[in-house]
Amino acid sequence: MRYPVRKNGFSLVELIVVIVIIGILTGLILPVFLHGGLDEGVSTLQSSVLSAKTFAVTKRKRCTLTLNADYYTGSNPSHCLLTIQDTGTSTFKKQYRLPKYIRFWQYEVAGSGTQPFTSGTKAVYFEPRGISHDAQGIDTPPQDIIITIKDIKTGLTTSRTIIGNTCQIKK
Repeated sequence: MRYPVRKNGFSLVELIVVIVIIGILTGLILPVFLHGGLDEGVSTLQSSVLSAKTFAVTKRKRCTLTLNADYYTGSNPSHCLLTIQDTGTSTFKKQYRLPKYIRFWQYEVAGSGTQPFTSGTKAVYFEPRGISHDAQGIDTPPQDIIITIKDIKTGLTTSRTIIGNTCQIKK
């Protein structure tokens, strides 16, 4: 005696194929989402550099970009801060925050060695003629400053973000 075959629902093979496709798509898309906070941090850093440089050039005043890496390392980390301030009269001050789990990781003045930058502050000076350097002084030559940031949740880092006559990221 044959039992009647029902045609409603999905077969086991069809369900397995759908699950495999979902798994492949998840594997392709998940790294993009994990890297999103790091890209946001790089964008914040680039935006603050552009703001500092634009302020220095348009107002014809020196401007300081202060990178503050001090943060609370417990279960609820605070944000790293970027502060742009007009040197001298302090008529302009703007603060940026890196995303929650994004931290400054390394700091390098081009030509010198890479230094860890997980605490303390670093200052980048922008001149009215559009150049940047890490030493306070009018006749200081332009320098490229390379900053690496890290996502402490995933362990991913940027290869480098360059502050100089241009602001760019290399991956």
